[in-house]
Parts: sequence; C-alpha cells; structure tokens
Amino acid sequence: MSAIDFANSYMTWFGALNGSMSRIQLDATCTLFDDEKGTEEPYYLIAPCRSEHTHSDGQLITMPNYDFRGIFGATEYTLIRNHWVANPDDFDDPGYDNTGGRTSVEAGLFKDRFDDVQIDLCAFEDVTELLTDDDVVEHTLRNVPLMGQTELSDETSGLRAVLEYPIKTMNVLKSPVRYQVDTGALIVPDFSTSPEYQVERFDVAHVVYNQPDRGEFILRKPRDIPRKDGSVWSVDDYSERMVCTGRNRLFAASRPD
Repeated sequence: MSAIDFANSYMTWFGALNGSMSRIQLDATCTLFDDEKGTEEPYYLIAPCRSEHTHSDGQLITMPNYDFRGIFGATEYTLIRNHWVANPDDFDDPGYDNTGGRTSVEAGLFKDRFDDVQIDLCAFEDVTELLTDDDVVEHTLRNVPLMGQTELSDETSGLRAVLEYPIKTMNVLKSPVRYQVDTGALIVPDFSTSPEYQVERFDVAHVVYNQPDRGEFILRKPRDIPRKDGSVWSVDDYSERMVCTGRNRLFAASRPD
C-alpha cells in the first residue's frame, strides 16, 4: 500500500494576484465519502503563511499581519485569514480586509478566482501499518516517517470522512510500552452543517490519541476575552475540545537504502 508524502506534496495556484503563482506544501487531507451515493471527494489543507505584499520592491510584510491558510477540493476553495484581534483600529495597508472580523473566510469556485489550481501528490510506496504499540514505539525510535489516518462517520448525514496527516509529534514509552500522537494542523468536518460549498464544512484542528478507537480534537474557534475595563477582545485560537470515536491507524514509511 502507499501513503501521501506530505513533505513533498503541494498545491499550486495560477493566475491570482495579477498572474502570481504560489506553490504551498500540503499539511493534511480529508476525504468525504457518501456511501449511499457512491461518491468521494478529497480536500487538502495547505501549510499556513503570513500576509504579505507579494513581489513588492518595498515593504513585504503587511501590518496588522494575519495567519493565512486555505483548503482546496476538486473545484472549490476556501481561504482563511485569522487576524490577531477583531476590528483592529489602525491599518497601514488599504487592502487589508477586516470585514470578516477576527476571521475572514473567502469561499468559492476555482474558476471564479484562479486561472487554475493544481494538486501534486507524492507518495510513499513502501508503507507498513503499525498494528501494535510495540510497532509504533520501534518505528518512532527508528526515525522513519510516520503517517496517521482517522476515520469518522455520521449517521444523520450519512457521510464518512477519512483524515490523513503526517505525524509531526509522537510521544512514546519503552516500559510500559505506550504511545501518544499529538499532531496537526489537519481538517475535521462538521457533519451538522449544510454550507453552500462543501469545503466550508471543515475546522482546522490538532488531534491527540493513544488508542485505536478514540481521539480528541482541539478545534480552532472564535473566543471572547473579557478585559478589566469591561470591553471584550475577540481572538481565534485552538479553544474547543471535541472527543470522537472512530478508527485511528498508523503507518511507517521505509527509508530508501
């Protein structure tokens, strides 16, 4: 079997920003399955970057700055801009979009925003599933690439999701033999929503688990911070915990000789 080599897999958009092309590494993927309809659709989370004046001869970093990331499907996209607080008072960038408050989300179809969007996946062809805690500890200490897969399902919507992601942090014990995954960022679907675009279903999250049938997600969500003067600052951070039952699988890639 094979698994995605996320460190060498990319999304590239063409034609945005007056013809600028951007190649961005993939952080994770989630495939939505509708088993009744027999459909499946993968969605890809790109690595985050910072807001910038692209190809400028002057100042490059925009202020106030924001976290920029996106999720891309076969025809849809969403761009997520996380500002440091809602409604900042001062701007030095006339193009800074604060209409969405602390987080502004832009969603739509590729054809309305880009000349083209290309997903290039690289795969590990020689992959071993780690079926025991001993296997996980052994391969972790061998410093080989590790990948995770979490499967979730929802009876109400009839949808099933398979999340795939690289394991960036793995905690292990030799005695007693134990492991614990702590990794992200990745994307988790909200099965309860019915958005205009399917790509809007997803929350950015991290996952923690140490057993094959249960996991905890920490979702990036809006949070109000009360101040002593009675005012409230609004931020977006990893602030909402979600416990899920599902199936967690771990895989290790072989190093080339």
